[in-house]
Amino acid sequence: MASDSDLSGARQGAQHSLAEQDALSQRQAGCSSDSLRATLAGIGQLKPRQARRMLEWLARHEPGASAPPPTSSPFTSDPVGTVESTGETTDDSSEESTANTEPAGPTSGEGGEILERRDITPELLVLKVARPEDFDYVAGQSVKVEFGGVRRTYSLVSAPHEPFLEFFIELVPGGRMSQQLSQVKEGDRLVLGKARGGLRFDERYPNHLMVATVTGINPFVSILRDYVHKGSQGHHFHVMHGASYQSEHGYREELAAMASAHPDLITYTATVSRPDEAANEGWTGQTGRVNTLVAEYLSSAGLTVDNTLVYACGHSGMIDAVTGEVEKSDFRLKTENYG
Repeated sequence: MASDSDLSGARQGAQHSLAEQDALSQRQAGCSSDSLRATLAGIGQLKPRQARRMLEWLARHEPGASAPPPTSSPFTSDPVGTVESTGETTDDSSEESTANTEPAGPTSGEGGEILERRDITPELLVLKVARPEDFDYVAGQSVKVEFGGVRRTYSLVSAPHEPFLEFFIELVPGGRMSQQLSQVKEGDRLVLGKARGGLRFDERYPNHLMVATVTGINPFVSILRDYVHKGSQGHHFHVMHGASYQSEHGYREELAAMASAHPDLITYTATVSRPDEAANEGWTGQTGRVNTLVAEYLSSAGLTVDNTLVYACGHSGMIDAVTGEVEKSDFRLKTENYG
């Protein structure tokens, strides 16, 4: 049985990890060095995991708890190993209210006008926004968007050669930014910060396994559009896109067409995790959670540690599962967490 001292230490440790995460986030936001910002992001990614492990340990050891004790100490830190996080989170927990802060100025004098709104489902929409003249970015990057006094970071779907900025957005129930964006219409304007972070293409690896859930596909579409537009060669992109329902594959037709037109460059796999539900009637693709297909795909496609970089972008549960596979096999992994 855990002592009172152990319980107190776990509580304090969890609180300390969360406080350190907040401090790191503040330092990262004000950092002008890309390399230092990436380092802070990687450290910051560990803090919520450490806090969660301590809280889970507490749940097992508090008086009255019936769960068996864990096999390891709650104070054991997660391995850094081959996992690299961008430090970007794009769920509604990362929203910032501008009520008591200076507004983030747009990159141009007027911000970006919404040119097109397309609703994919009641919870998913695509926005195309006029690109300010001085807005520069690299495929796979993210942008902080402000609307209605709330800011949030979103990954870009568009590629740098395109005259507009494109976002594929999930509306989260209860999210302040989601409430604002659910009402946007063509002609409204968004305040845009500078592009930064994100998941960028690393040309050192010939093979790239890109694992995504729903809107996590965004940076991968951006990278592929950019790569194909440039007429580049010498790399192969293995794209695995998971969702509960087929309607949530917002770019399935585009990606399937790209794979068909460029089979030497792109392999595209879409999967649904609830194949028996009515909303997936007629589905003929893969089934199961996308993270459960990764290990088999790595093997069947002949991907090796030396020639492959793995990316994971989307919901945290998928990223945690894919991270587990990476740690088993020593593949290098880059992640972006959507909460």
